[in-house]
Amino acid sequence: MRANEFLSIYRADGLVKTVAAGIKAPEPSNLRIKGLSGSLDAILLAAAFKLHADDYLVILQDRDEASYFQNDLQNLLDREILLFPLSYKRPYEFEETENANILMRAEVLNHLANKKSPDIIITYPEALGEKVINKRSLASNTFGIAVKEKLNTAFLEEFLHNYDFEKTDFVYEAGQFAMRGGIIDVFSFANELPYRIELFGQEVDSIRSFEPGSQLSVGTHDAVNIIPNVQTRLIQEERQSLLELNPPQSPIWFNGFQ
Repeated sequence: MRANEFLSIYRADGLVKTVAAGIKAPEPSNLRIKGLSGSLDAILLAAAFKLHADDYLVILQDRDEASYFQNDLQNLLDREILLFPLSYKRPYEFEETENANILMRAEVLNHLANKKSPDIIITYPEALGEKVINKRSLASNTFGIAVKEKLNTAFLEEFLHNYDFEKTDFVYEAGQFAMRGGIIDVFSFANELPYRIELFGQEVDSIRSFEPGSQLSVGTHDAVNIIPNVQTRLIQEERQSLLELNPPQSPIWFNGFQ
């Protein structure tokens, strides 16, 4: 049985319909659900999302639970579920950041700043306690590139250098870029894979995501944003809580808290 067929059974369940109705209610309401075991919590949220797609912020108790919950939802919904982790390798130890965590945080900020469809964001208290730059600061420190638009490569290279991107022959991690004639590879801090930008003269002909190891394309884009390391280069920018950036009417799910 496919996940969509499986969820269709739960969408008809009375509890799921009650939760979905509470989410759609014009006035904010609090719902408390007890007795869920195993993956029933993820199934409930996935079925409610199918009935009422909205921006959901889900708060788990810690990083491990958040990762497991993210995996469950991705399998059930067959879509990208965003994880918003702590920047650092260990809570309350601020000496060493984790590059993968910074990338995931920047990806969440990029989604919130350029919304195209409802997102589900999974996080936990330590990650929420670490503030992020606000939308205005993020926008002013972002470089947008779109197909069919002209691109000044000298200006792009200057932007990347100013934001501490490293120029290399081949990109393999966030914060690197490479230029080979009319082809520019950039690994933004807001995407899991690097972008390959192909030019026709000064015009952007195509933008693709690709696997660094195989160099094979895995997706195309009409437009992308190049975002620097928001944890280092933009550390002095004004900051706020993710809760303030999250759409104000979006439901917040607390999972596992008494």
